Amino acid sequence: MRSLTSISLIAISMLSGLCASAQFQGDVYRQYNNAEVKDGSNVLSLAWTGGVNQPQIAMADLNRDGRNDIVLYEEYIGLKTLIATGSGTYKYDSKYEGSFPEIYGYIKLIDLNGDNIQDLIHRSFAGVGVSYGYYNNNQLHFRYYKDLYYLGGSGLTNAYVAPQSIPGMDDIDGDGDIDIIAYDVWGSTITMYQNCTKEDNLPADSIKICLKDWCWGRTIQNYERKQVMGYSCPWSVPTCKGCGGSGAKGTHGSNTLLLIDMDNDGDLDWFNGNESFSDIQYFVNGRTQFGVDSAIAEDTIWSSNSVAMEVPIFPGAYALNVDHDGDRDLLFTPMNRQSSNYNSIVLYENTGTESGKNFVYKTNTYLVDRMIDMGQGSYPVFYDFDKDGKKDLFVGSEGFYQHPANYNRSKIAYYKNTTTSPGNYSFQLQTNDFMGLWSKDYKGASLAIGDLDNDTLDDLIIGHIDGTFSFYKNTAASNSVTPVWTLVSDTLMDLSTFSIMDVGDYATPAIYDINGDGKNDLISGNQFGALVYFRNYSSVPGTIGLTKETDTLGGIKLNSPVDPYSYTAPYVGPTDNSGKDFLVIGTNWGSIYRYDGLKSGTNPVKYTMIDSAYSFISDHKRVAPAFANLDADNDNLHEMVLGNVLGGLVFYKQDFKVGITDKIAGNKDVTIYPNPADKILNINWNNDFNDGGVSVRLISVTGQVMVEQVYDADQLSCSLDVSSLSAGVYYCIVQSGPNKSAKPVTILK
Repeated sequence: MRSLTSISLIAISMLSGLCASAQFQGDVYRQYNNAEVKDGSNVLSLAWTGGVNQPQIAMADLNRDGRNDIVLYEEYIGLKTLIATGSGTYKYDSKYEGSFPEIYGYIKLIDLNGDNIQDLIHRSFAGVGVSYGYYNNNQLHFRYYKDLYYLGGSGLTNAYVAPQSIPGMDDIDGDGDIDIIAYDVWGSTITMYQNCTKEDNLPADSIKICLKDWCWGRTIQNYERKQVMGYSCPWSVPTCKGCGGSGAKGTHGSNTLLLIDMDNDGDLDWFNGNESFSDIQYFVNGRTQFGVDSAIAEDTIWSSNSVAMEVPIFPGAYALNVDHDGDRDLLFTPMNRQSSNYNSIVLYENTGTESGKNFVYKTNTYLVDRMIDMGQGSYPVFYDFDKDGKKDLFVGSEGFYQHPANYNRSKIAYYKNTTTSPGNYSFQLQTNDFMGLWSKDYKGASLAIGDLDNDTLDDLIIGHIDGTFSFYKNTAASNSVTPVWTLVSDTLMDLSTFSIMDVGDYATPAIYDINGDGKNDLISGNQFGALVYFRNYSSVPGTIGLTKETDTLGGIKLNSPVDPYSYTAPYVGPTDNSGKDFLVIGTNWGSIYRYDGLKSGTNPVKYTMIDSAYSFISDHKRVAPAFANLDADNDNLHEMVLGNVLGGLVFYKQDFKVGITDKIAGNKDVTIYPNPADKILNINWNNDFNDGGVSVRLISVTGQVMVEQVYDADQLSCSLDVSSLSAGVYYCIVQSGPNKSAKPVTILK
């Protein structure tokens, strides 16, 4: 477990290594996945999944209902869990995400030990790490088993899988257990690691691998798309060209492999995705004919029903029964992060059977078209556009990937708020190209709405990737009717210096009267962690005049010791039922910072940070927050939507009322030990926690409730069983009425 322990320690370092921390209110917001969103008459069942860019896909029965669910994994970002609600229908449910440990590199969900429960295989320090699956309260969890090594001539050697690669896993030798293939370190030949558990008469719960073949498939991959077939190298000594010797020539170090019997002849054929190509190569296995796993035919540009499979670069392949009809379908996704960010899940449905396959192209937006997904880097804003008293939802983004031009092109989506009663949130898509901005070919569209030219009408500001701003003036008759936004300038100017207003890269504007002079100012985040303040100096209604005052507004400069870019995204306004205005900033590493002190008048020296992980949310990367009371409930409870790097949205609702005078208990009022913990976590609290029962929760850094119990306040202590939790950092929340305490807890295994 050395690798997981290291992960935990790194996480602690990351939390402590950021700018000074603070925590005021605890988990005010909880993720909510059931706000209805419609596109026409179609309900987007996966609306708030958060989008996808380059997902890997796996399936397992997460809720033990007998039907496999979908797991979408994005390297460096995390995973999403889609629960099957019928044959081929899914609904996003985030509560199952907390059952997974940290995933790295790739993900496979396969029953390795024959207990009819899918196990987890993903990249580890060694290359292949195994965690056994088990059910707890009908929810699939995983317990680390081991990394896979084999006994070679120089001792234990790891089953090698190159970075950014996906190995192939299936029963290659037909003995009933799972074997592994992966390219060698040179990316030239395929190595087979045989599962020798049955050969050595070992228990099914154990896994032993043996190096079986240095040149499985008898092919060698050089520079070209076409591979050399009929190649062979000795099993015992890796001296052949491409097997690690001095003559190795392979250049394609990263590959994806999928094993599947495409021609139904009893042996496993394979798909090969490569980092240098947009299409997928298909190889026919001749084992049935010639007695050895060997490529006897190759299709360098695989297609089915006359539709060639192509993603912009580096495809991965998956054989999964996504429509629950008893046979596996084929899906393909891009593996390169500089690739498609919307047309990113290609589906070829198997209209035949498992033994008589017939693949038919269906779509390249499978699942994605059921989400709110704006390509990459989404930025939500709430604004009552149609003046019906309810805040509508606008979503801009960094944009949709354009192939082969290799850039992102932006537009804005507009969702009307159709909520009719408190708690029953609903939205209706009005247009996915608001004001026809697609034709402007904008690179980046982050939005802010407010009066900037002092004529009482709300204008539209659009921030771009190059750090500049476009200004759309509101020319409507009044501010009580739907705005008419007319482009005045695609590059706002600072007329005091006759220079283009430029915040660096990735401008993320917000409009607010920072200095309290009755005129709205413009602030903006950027890629480098700054918060830039442009003061509104115009004295003539209807004219815009902005000048840069500082790029460290309130003394804020957010950076991470482990993240070179910050991508600060500000929101200014109310965040909860208190009605008080706060400054909230989303960051690249997922933390949300909240500041007080906005009403201090002229350019403040320093704002007060009151939350460094607001509501203990750390969702995806490049979070961009927006708040509003969407359902106009009497308690003025707010809702929050977060944009992220994947181009989607995640919905949260305020879980309980807060007040400015709420008593917030400090960590000194709660004792937690041992910390780090392994199996049992003990919590003690004092008599301040006496308002009814005491709620004790363990929450993951992604905001998922992992453990929740309620105790009598007079008990003053409790013990939580944490043996089933994965290694990592969590927050322990102890609450009794308005009295709350939050403290980080580390689980080590």
